[in-house]
Amino acid sequence: MSRIDELVDAISGLSHVERPYLENLLAIKKIRMAKDPIDLEFQEAAAKVTMWETEWKNLNSWSLQWVISTITCSLREDKDRAHKDKIQEIETRNEKYSVDHRTLEVYRQEVTELLDDKKDHPDSEPLKQAIEDCKQRYEEKANNLKKLEKVKELLKEADSSILEAILELKANNMKESMMGQGKVYFPDAAYECLLQARQLYPQLPTLQSPQEYKNEKDNTGAYYSPMQKYLWDVRHKLSELILWCDNEVIELMGQQTEHQIELGQKIDEYNLFRRDKTH
Repeated sequence: MSRIDELVDAISGLSHVERPYLENLLAIKKIRMAKDPIDLEFQEAAAKVTMWETEWKNLNSWSLQWVISTITCSLREDKDRAHKDKIQEIETRNEKYSVDHRTLEVYRQEVTELLDDKKDHPDSEPLKQAIEDCKQRYEEKANNLKKLEKVKELLKEADSSILEAILELKANNMKESMMGQGKVYFPDAAYECLLQARQLYPQLPTLQSPQEYKNEKDNTGAYYSPMQKYLWDVRHKLSELILWCDNEVIELMGQQTEHQIELGQKIDEYNLFRRDKTH
């Protein structure tokens, strides 16, 4: 039996590990994503505590982020502990698949190189093109995932800018009164972040502006002026956009995993066809 035949047989015996191995990796990515978002009500409570206890003149952007991140640090640690065991369980289950999958990739690479040294049969062209098409779909998903990562950063920057604006308005009522009744104040930095996010990922849903103002206390018992309440509501809408991005990422990662599995199948099909034509 030739080396090519040995490799083709070995690949046939190992190819079944590809799906469970890649799906386990996907499951781990999803769990790690679930640790990222901080609970909105907890974060808002932290921000409001900061608002009431700190004077605006002593609060710059860096210290604002430091205070809030410190308050939410324990929540992050709790989420880390809650997910650590689950990740470890999947990683342990995936160890055997991991070894077999690395072997599968080595064998695929070797048999592909051996067959590349031989002249291709004309009928193999559609199979070769199918591989390229699959690679292109995979790369498109990878590119969109990178864009979404940047979009989430921009949305979080916009959120921070709006929070700073709320704190400033709370500390300086004169500024709001000088703007006139019915006027809406929206930070330029937040607007630019949203504009960049939209340009980077046009599929991003439109940020819906709050439609009405209700003069009522929030869940902390505090009241806010119409403009401050408007900005708090915008922050809620931003959190919905960030959640949308997370769901989009999960969807794309699932599609990318399927493309990767399909790519392996197409390569094996192409190489098997070429092997048979050399006999």
